[in-house]
Amino acid sequence: MHRRLLFDISGLLSWYAYFRHPSGVQRVTEYLLSSSAIQGYEHTEFVARALGSDILYVVDREALKDLCDYRRRPFGIAKLRGIFAQSMRLASRDKLRRELRYFHLPYVIGGALGLEAATEALFSRQVPRRRSTLRTITALSASDSFFNPGDFWCHDGYVGSMIEMSRKTGMRYVQLVHDLFAIDRPDWTHPQFGHIIAGEFRRLAPHVDRWLATSKFVRSTVSDYLVAHALQERPIDVIPMGWHAVGAPSGNADPDHGQQILKKYGLSGKKYILHVGTVEPRKNLMALIRAMSDLRKQSSTPIPYCVLVGRQGWRSEAIRRHLEATKSEDGMVVWLKDVSDRELGALYHGAQFAVVPSTMEGWGLPIRESLAHGLPCIASRAGGMEEAGQDLAAYFDPDDANGLKTAIAYWIGNEEALHHTRTRLEDHFKSEANSLGWDAAGAAILRAAFE
Repeated sequence: MHRRLLFDISGLLSWYAYFRHPSGVQRVTEYLLSSSAIQGYEHTEFVARALGSDILYVVDREALKDLCDYRRRPFGIAKLRGIFAQSMRLASRDKLRRELRYFHLPYVIGGALGLEAATEALFSRQVPRRRSTLRTITALSASDSFFNPGDFWCHDGYVGSMIEMSRKTGMRYVQLVHDLFAIDRPDWTHPQFGHIIAGEFRRLAPHVDRWLATSKFVRSTVSDYLVAHALQERPIDVIPMGWHAVGAPSGNADPDHGQQILKKYGLSGKKYILHVGTVEPRKNLMALIRAMSDLRKQSSTPIPYCVLVGRQGWRSEAIRRHLEATKSEDGMVVWLKDVSDRELGALYHGAQFAVVPSTMEGWGLPIRESLAHGLPCIASRAGGMEEAGQDLAAYFDPDDANGLKTAIAYWIGNEEALHHTRTRLEDHFKSEANSLGWDAAGAAILRAAFE
C-alpha cells in the first residue's frame, strides 16, 4: 500500500479567499509545498478540509504552482478562490451552520449557485476555465500521514475533524508549530482570535503523533507546554528552515523595473532602511521609530528614511496616530501596506539594511529574506531570531534602550563595515552548502511523516 503524504493547505485557501498577500505562516507554507522533496514524492496529495464537513478534497497543483510564482500569483489566488467556493458544496448543512461566519457567505452562495468559474474569472479577469468535480480523499488508513503547516485554527471545526479522522483511521498526524504566543503571551494576540488559537491547540495537542518546530526556541516552548499539561511528549524535531529571496528578479527581468518600483513609492535615489512584517505591538516598531528620530536629532550624518512594509495589524493604532501627529516623522517614515512580492524584492534590493526589532519571534522569516537578498540585517536577540540570522546578522539586546540606536548608527556611519557585511553574505551564498532553497525542510517533513 502506498504511503501518502496529505499536505494540508486548508489555512492557505482560507487566507487567500480574503487577502492578496501572505503573512509569515502562508509564505512558509508556500516554500514548503514548493520544495523538491515534497513535489518529488510521488504520493504527495495537497488537500484541504471542506468547511462544515469531515471531508478532505484535493487541490489543483496548477493553482498552487501559479500561487508560488510571484509573476502569476494573482491568477493562482483567483483559482484558489474558485476552488474555495466550489468546496462549499461538500458541506453538510448542520455542520456548516455551526461553523459559518458572515465572511463565508459570498463563497457559500457562490458555491450553492455553481458560480466557482465566475468567481475565478472575477478575480483573474480572464475567461473562466472549465471546472471539474473536486476529487475527495477516501479510504484514509494508518499508512497515511497528515501534515499541517501551522494554521490549525483556520476553521472553527478543523481540529474536531482532524481528531475524528485520526481516531477512525489511525493516520499519523504531524504538526508544525511557529510559536505559542497565543498561550504564553495572550496580550500579543487579538482577543477575538487568541483564545481560539490557544483553545484549539489544547484540544489538538494530545492527538499529535509528531511535532515539528521552526526553531530550538519553539521546540522548547512546545516541550514545556506538554510537560506542564502532563501530556505524552511525542518527538519534537526542529525543521531546517530554508532561505528564499522573495521577489528576486529572474535573469531576463527588466533591470529598470526595480527603479520604477522605488520611484512609485517615492524612494528613487533615497537611502532607506527597511522593516518587513505586520504592524503590531510585538514588532516593537515604536522603538525603531524613536531610535531613528533620536539619530536625526543627534547626528551630523544624514539619516536614511525608515520604510515599513506590512499590513495594519491588531493594535497598530498607536503607530498610525503617532505618524499622523508627526506627519510621518516629517516625511522620514514611509509605511507601505499593500506591496506585491515583486515590489518587495525591489525594496529589499534598494535598502541600505534591514531591521527586525521584535520583542519576540518564534523564528524570523524577514531576517532570512533580507539575508537571502544579500541585505545586511540588524535583529533583536530574542526568541528564535538568532537561529534565523545565525552569525550573518547583527544583534542587539531588546532590553537595552540604546542598543537598537547604537546598532543602526554604526552601519549608517560606517559604509566600509556595511560593504564588508554585504560581501560576506555574497560569499556565504556562493557556497553550495549554503545555497538558497527549502529542500532540506521538505525532506524533514517526509522523515517526520514516515520514520
